[in-house]
Amino acid sequence: MAKNIEETALSTKTQEDTELSQVSQASATTQAVSEVQGALILAKRFPRDEDTSYMKLLKSCKRYTFADRANYSFPRGGTTITGPSINLAREFARVWGNIEYGHVIVSDDDEERHIRAWAWDKETNTRVFEEDSFKKLVYRKKGGWIKPDERDLRELTNRRAAICKRNCLLQLMPRDFIEEAQYICKETLKKKVAEDPDRAKKDIILAFSGLNVTPPMLEDYLGHPIAQCSPAEIVTLREIYQSISDGNSTWNEYTNGNTNGDDKPKNEGQLTLGALKKGKVEKPMDEDESQIDANLQEWHETYNFYFKQAVENLGITQKWEKLPLTKKKELLEEIKKVSLQ
Repeated sequence: MAKNIEETALSTKTQEDTELSQVSQASATTQAVSEVQGALILAKRFPRDEDTSYMKLLKSCKRYTFADRANYSFPRGGTTITGPSINLAREFARVWGNIEYGHVIVSDDDEERHIRAWAWDKETNTRVFEEDSFKKLVYRKKGGWIKPDERDLRELTNRRAAICKRNCLLQLMPRDFIEEAQYICKETLKKKVAEDPDRAKKDIILAFSGLNVTPPMLEDYLGHPIAQCSPAEIVTLREIYQSISDGNSTWNEYTNGNTNGDDKPKNEGQLTLGALKKGKVEKPMDEDESQIDANLQEWHETYNFYFKQAVENLGITQKWEKLPLTKKKELLEEIKKVSLQ
């Protein structure tokens, strides 16, 4: 008798737990829907003033401390690619208003992490998503690829997510506004450097020292002593520093183009593109095709906005990995054109 009562009690408890769980899920869903509806209503009630937002952005670009981190620059395929950094994208989102963005971890295991970044313009109800998967590995000069600790993994995730969030935000912003902001930032830096060139040169030396780039290495890149740097060269060095800090490039790429040397490889968190793919050795391929594949992979993972635009321009519908070599070359050239527009 006692046993029957105990079994009945346990059954009742399980049923109650199930009902409470269902109620909790329904409540969470209702709350999420209410939050979205509320955000859309507020965005319509208080729409952005584009002219005011634009003036606020230009005002920010005239601040040296902001302009100093607004652009990046890196070499790719014989040309120099420049663009807005995540800092500029975040500031634009702040002054543009009615924008939400962020990232979530979609899946996670011992070897790999998959993230999804998003940006949402609540005024137009336009959402943009971008996903990225990367190996849980960080590169160290003395140890090569190693498993990261908790802090290194968090930094790796945030760095990869920042690039995805930047690409999402840029798709929601007017292109001409972004280009004007980049120009104003460069002019702000040139003006500041011209006011105190000695201080600017000391700052650039100090900044690069944090990346283990010494003054002689900078002078080798410039082709002359740092003391002879022009304001334009200082601005270029600041953009290079920002690109390396953001994880877009490595110093080795600016010197000899070898990303597999002693410096940390470009794709921190991923195995070398030409050697491994998801833990399996790829079949040998022509050196030219291997380099093109590596470049396309870089664009696809790091600057997906330009990659997607080029694919759309060429009307490509299949996966780029399966394209013939001639089409891959055409795609790479189109990406370069889009990035420089």
